[in-house]
Amino acid sequence: MSRYSLKPLPHRADLFEVAVGWDSALNTYFAIVFGVPDAACDPAILSWRGRSPEQLPTVSALVATVRDCAVVSPELSQILAADKFASQLGLERQLSSFISALLR
Repeated sequence: MSRYSLKPLPHRADLFEVAVGWDSALNTYFAIVFGVPDAACDPAILSWRGRSPEQLPTVSALVATVRDCAVVSPELSQILAADKFASQLGLERQLSSFISALLR
């Protein structure tokens, strides 16, 4: 799993943070939008997309989800795509090892 913190857009003073990343267990990108915390609490979760399997399968779907709250830079888009690729590559290796062990 990866997680990156984005600053909300300047006109979104109602937001504290926008967290994005790749969740390999659910095979989806995720975006969590946090509101400004009050004096006694952690920030409230205002929106959480990508908490069910394959809900946000592409970087472009993730970018569209947070477009009104924050900017996902082209560099971060590439990093997120690499996170997904790396996790899938690891899963393929594990599956290949498992199949090889079964065939022995």
